Amino acid sequence: MSGEEGLQPLEIVANAPGMVFQYVRSEDDQDRIPFVSDQCFNLLGIPAETLQANPGLFMSLVLEEDQESLRRSRSQSAIHLSTWSWEGRLRIEAFHDVKWVSLRASPRREPGVGVIWEGILVNVTQSRQRETRLRQSHDRLREVSLHVIAAREHERIRIAREIHDDLGGNLTAIKIDLDWLTRHIADDDMLLLEKLRTVEQLINRTIDSIRRISRDLRPGIMDFGIVAAIEWEAREFSRRLGIACDVRCGDQDIELDQDAMVSVFRILQEALTNIAKHAHASHVSVRLNQVEPPGSAQPELVLEVRDDGCGITPTGREKPDSFGIRGMVERAGLLDGELVVEGAPGKGTTVRLSMPLPGTCGRSRSSLRQRS
Repeated sequence: MSGEEGLQPLEIVANAPGMVFQYVRSEDDQDRIPFVSDQCFNLLGIPAETLQANPGLFMSLVLEEDQESLRRSRSQSAIHLSTWSWEGRLRIEAFHDVKWVSLRASPRREPGVGVIWEGILVNVTQSRQRETRLRQSHDRLREVSLHVIAAREHERIRIAREIHDDLGGNLTAIKIDLDWLTRHIADDDMLLLEKLRTVEQLINRTIDSIRRISRDLRPGIMDFGIVAAIEWEAREFSRRLGIACDVRCGDQDIELDQDAMVSVFRILQEALTNIAKHAHASHVSVRLNQVEPPGSAQPELVLEVRDDGCGITPTGREKPDSFGIRGMVERAGLLDGELVVEGAPGKGTTVRLSMPLPGTCGRSRSSLRQRS
């Protein structure tokens, strides 16, 4: 082997995008660093020889709140001889800076020596800062979306109230006057009486339309909780379209704040609307439950809408103009939840929403039914 070829490994180490090291933890828990590359100074602000002479210096650079995760990851790697992976922050006094670093090392055990790791420590501060900016941007967009949805719902409530109170009130007054006219017109004026009856029928249909529009904008049943609202909407869907709809909710009511309840209700409405438009279904099942996922102390709300229709295809799910599905997914995301749409041609479609609930939210539904 030529001298030039013999230098290649050292050149590779010197040009590596981070600090290459060998670290040994003996069987009596003593630390040694037999090798560390010259990138040590650029990354840690201390010469490689200084770190080798005092391996404990590295832990002193780690922020106190990150030290436990470093020890735990090292211990797990030593026990299982699995890759040592850790990310944390170092306070670099020489540069008056705090850096995010990523450590990756492969372990091996040698009898009489201990566990030996060869790995690399990389500065990931810039990528962490980008992640932070992206997260902050996402949080701002989330706040804007929540505000827009809340404003839209408040506008729905305002419009529903004005339609019901103003238009409904005016039409009721007109109907009263029309009734007065009918009673004061001669019985033999059949043409005028027929015209008045026609106008009265038109007014009645308009009043019914106002009630329906107001109810669609903001169903009053939502004042009685999400379970009552889900059951009512499913019954209305079945009544309007003649599609059998089986509704089953848990034995407990599920308490949600107003914004979350509206979002869950709108997701159900959109799922049922999609069934009415596209599924050609003869049966729909709606399930609403509070569940406790295995290994999690936080309960979840699960809403499932299943039909026996033609079934959605993967292409149908990903269509750019699938605004209904995209809207449901967006609402679920704003709830810190997940919405999944599954289906196959000829086998129906299932829409499933799962979202975390803030602690134990259930209470007996009997009190709700008594109030209603």
